[in-house]
Amino acid sequence: MNTPSDRYHLADKMVWRVGYGAMRLAGPGVLGPPRDHDEAIAVLRAAVDAGVDHIDTAHYYGPAVVNELIRKALSPYPDDLAMVSKVGGRRDEAGAFLPYNNPDQLRAGIEDNVVTLGVERLTAVNLRLLDDAPVDDRFVDQLGALVAARDEGLIAGIACLTLAFDTP
Repeated sequence: MNTPSDRYHLADKMVWRVGYGAMRLAGPGVLGPPRDHDEAIAVLRAAVDAGVDHIDTAHYYGPAVVNELIRKALSPYPDDLAMVSKVGGRRDEAGAFLPYNNPDQLRAGIEDNVVTLGVERLTAVNLRLLDDAPVDDRFVDQLGALVAARDEGLIAGIACLTLAFDTP
């Protein structure tokens, strides 16, 4: 049973400890449409109906497929629903995850998420670094791109920074 102490700040929202990770709504290998479009829509709606108040997604799931499913299933979004996404990668034609993490690419990734989800602002963005580059001035510039997006109102917060990515 959830108690008030199980709620946490996620940027400008209070959320339950467990949200919904939407990656597997896409087709095999997290590419293309789901096996059953209507079932994917029903899963999203059931999750929110059951009290899920934050969804974790990324434009590169599908690509764009999962965000479009979320938008179709849940828009207009409940006021208390937090939309969390990731930037820092993209998919090639074969489905491999590739770095897409220069500051201008991170900005483009944020904008892609905003557009495909149909929101004015994401609750939070996670930076995924898909290469072994050391944390140096490049990382400072990457973080600066996220801070600028936050300051401009595209994202409410920077949820976490990760230095590894496990491919599905």
